[in-house]
Amino acid sequence: NTMINFEQKRSELGLHCSALISDFHCFNDLDSYIELIENFLNYKIDAERFKTNFYEMRRLDCQKEYRWETMLYIINNLKLKQFQGLSSILSKLFTDLDVFEPNPLLRDNYEIGEEELRYFAKEALSKIKTYNDS
Repeated sequence: NTMINFEQKRSELGLHCSALISDFHCFNDLDSYIELIENFLNYKIDAERFKTNFYEMRRLDCQKEYRWETMLYIINNLKLKQFQGLSSILSKLFTDLDVFEPNPLLRDNYEIGEEELRYFAKEALSKIKTYNDS
């Protein structure tokens, strides 16, 4: 029975897929992420605007739904290494933004300032760009 088979395959793929799906979402929006980070690094937008826009993009990425048939097609036909690990780079940047506190007087010792945030953003950008070349 193909349905049972599909259900079984679906549960096996479940965990693998969730990571893969988020990588795939990020890969699809790669140019938008690159543009956003570059705008921040080039002082076209400030840190607060960067944070707001980045959070919004991540939220929209997480809300996207792909049908399982689409995902199976992607898994079977695309070179997955192209975008594997991408979401973890963006997750790290998400965390960096989370601990960003622009005001030094309010900053806890685990929080970071704009200089550090720029450093991490630059680091993320160079990693992300390697995905664009592959």
